[in-house]
Amino acid sequence: MGYRKITIIGESNLCRSFMAAAILRGILKKKNISDIEVISRGLVVLFSEPVSQRAVNVLRKYDYEVEESRSSPLTEEDLLSSDLALTMTDEQAEKVRKEYGTETTCMSVGTFIDMEGNVPGIHSENAEDFEASLHGLESLMEAVAERIIGELIP
Repeated sequence: MGYRKITIIGESNLCRSFMAAAILRGILKKKNISDIEVISRGLVVLFSEPVSQRAVNVLRKYDYEVEESRSSPLTEEDLLSSDLALTMTDEQAEKVRKEYGTETTCMSVGTFIDMEGNVPGIHSENAEDFEASLHGLESLMEAVAERIIGELIP
């Protein structure tokens, strides 16, 4: 399967999904894959607000490009224009499938990379926790990138 657009979906799009998308973009760029767009969206975004400044800081510290730094709600258009939607949790994937009923492939990151469990959340404003989360997300997004690349090679 070819991927042109991947949507990473979290609850509020203020931290975890935002970081995961930035990391995946960075990994794909390092692997010279420039024709896949990666965006992040949230399931519960009543209005756009700035993402976590700690998330932005730790991404920049590790040389990830930070594009839009405001939360964005998931829309039906996002899903229809995406080839793959990855959520942070199994419950979020189920919610997307139920509420949007789209034909876009939607699953949790864990399901996509054959990992048990969900992507861990960040439960404090401690800089060290954000750094640990970044490293965990790097590992997960590396696995996502490897699967995507594996599917691109005939």
